[in-house]
Amino acid sequence: MRRVKKSFFSMIARPLLVVLVILSAFTIVWIRSTVVSLEYSINNLEKKKMQALKESKLLSAEKANLLSIEKLEKVASNNFVIPDRVKVVQVRQGWVKVPQKVALSVEEGEFSPRRMLKKIMD
Repeated sequence: MRRVKKSFFSMIARPLLVVLVILSAFTIVWIRSTVVSLEYSINNLEKKKMQALKESKLLSAEKANLLSIEKLEKVASNNFVIPDRVKVVQVRQGWVKVPQKVALSVEEGEFSPRRMLKKIMD
């Protein structure tokens, strides 16, 4: 029997190629599973985005409804009354109290200690 010489290809390259094919198959499966999981994540995020947009539209519609003129007039007509002009007090912001002028002459009728104190206190 003749003995065949084992070449480099048969000893090292053939097992190496088999290992490379197996590793490439596992790599392809791993990449595909990663892509699928990313697609699921993207789908979940898109659902959350759509839900947030829907909620935003509902809130803006509710805000518009609450701020509508008709709604305010309806609430105001039921609970509020228009006051008399005499009863309206205007309040100014940053109003400085000015000292009141008081007459000290008896002829004018202003020289009364109570009236002076009352005007000073106002």
